[in-house]
Amino acid sequence: MLSQNSFLTGQLSAPCWFVGAMTGGADQTNRFIDEGLWEHDFDDNSRVLAQVRSMQTGERIAIKAAYIKKHGLDFETGGNTVSVMAIKATGVIAENMGDGRRLRVHWQRVSPVREWYFYTYQPTIWKVTPGDWKTDALIDFAFQNKPQDIDRFRNDPYWRERFGTDLKEHKRFRWARFYQAIADGMVTHAADRSQLIAFLQQLQPSVEGLGLLSGDQFVDGSKGFIQDIDPFTLFGLFNRGIRDSNRQAIASALARFLGVEEAVPESFEGIPVLNNQKSWFFPYDKNRDPAQIEALWQVFQSGLALAEADTE
Repeated sequence: MLSQNSFLTGQLSAPCWFVGAMTGGADQTNRFIDEGLWEHDFDDNSRVLAQVRSMQTGERIAIKAAYIKKHGLDFETGGNTVSVMAIKATGVIAENMGDGRRLRVHWQRVSPVREWYFYTYQPTIWKVTPGDWKTDALIDFAFQNKPQDIDRFRNDPYWRERFGTDLKEHKRFRWARFYQAIADGMVTHAADRSQLIAFLQQLQPSVEGLGLLSGDQFVDGSKGFIQDIDPFTLFGLFNRGIRDSNRQAIASALARFLGVEEAVPESFEGIPVLNNQKSWFFPYDKNRDPAQIEALWQVFQSGLALAEADTE
């Protein structure tokens, strides 16, 4: 019988595979382990089929689950969410069925599940090839039970400005906490946007860059100030191609209205901006389904709830 250790020697340069276990809308980890197999349900995805066909007998494989986490971590995050990849089982490929869909695997359950941070991958199949310090560390973590050097990842240039040891030295991504606080403040107006609209209408004359709010078109043929707004368009008011000073002025005024205490960002570096000519997430009032803006608020609230859930 094949075992995980029997392939260790001579396989250190071979790729390792990190695969998901969600098929048919459910987590199949227990079934895969019990039946000694792995499979997927992407029947018409030629790239996935080719990936599975390329997997070789003796190569190491792990069942993963990728998600994000903000609470209950053993290191400082600066209020940012962290990418997480849980390792649920590890094993060795015993047989590739050749159909691009199924493998025979000798699994070993990982209990309790081990969480790996930062260097993660969401899609179902991840081919990880040794040779880089990040990939080597992940492979050792998953298959050799070695601890992750969290500080090395935190202080890598890619993650340092959000998670580094000396967070106070880094300013470029301080906007993350401000944006999270703004989002939380917006939710309090999800059910009734009338005060929000009144505030924007009062603010418009005194802050440059809010003229787009007066361009709505109504069923009676008139034009005027918007009568409703969704959270994505609201964020877009200071996420457009306008001067940073105007972005800061709009963000500052909105923060005061929402009761946000986080400091307004000194830099917006790294944030995608909306096209100035297409900054609304909803059509004109005369063309709009009455439920459309409500649906956008529901999507927004669902996203925030998911980010706070700290689960797969």
